[in-house]
Amino acid sequence: MVKFPLSSDSVYSKQFIELGITDFEAACLYVQSLPYGRNADRSDFSLVLSEGKGSCSSKHGLLAALAEENGLMDVELIAGIFLMSGETHPKLTSFFADKSYANIPECHCYLRYKGQRFDYTDTSNAMERIAPKIVREQRIEPHQVVEWKPKIHQEYVKGWLKRNSQINKTFDELWEDRETCIRLLS
Repeated sequence: MVKFPLSSDSVYSKQFIELGITDFEAACLYVQSLPYGRNADRSDFSLVLSEGKGSCSSKHGLLAALAEENGLMDVELIAGIFLMSGETHPKLTSFFADKSYANIPECHCYLRYKGQRFDYTDTSNAMERIAPKIVREQRIEPHQVVEWKPKIHQEYVKGWLKRNSQINKTFDELWEDRETCIRLLS
């Protein structure tokens, strides 16, 4: 990832500087070291720092907003839909073992810079396993992780269910299975 000093007097830059983090690369690595977890308010990216945790959406939303604050507009926030399975996440192998389907579409946020993907969700380097399973990518603005990301994800899952009529589940049942997967990964 690109390394540049945090020089903005804006909210996120100030928060990182108060933590002794003075460049973007160090901010990325700090966020990556924080545990995975959903924040109390998805729209308040500062909670990643104050609560000491974050999801892929909140962590990358924060980092994209930080880059934007500092004038680096070519750090892109990406919402990527991939087919989550035991192959992409070995912890899920037993979950899918007795299912009539081998994967569930999942939406994951990450950064892209000069065509290269960067995932700061955690230190597992899951992007290596996820990248070959990406079926859709969309650049989004940080504020869009709140309402737009879940909407495109749900619409994709509904279409996927229609294309896979052998899966005998309603959208709500499959979405609950997806939530179970997320809990297993947390």
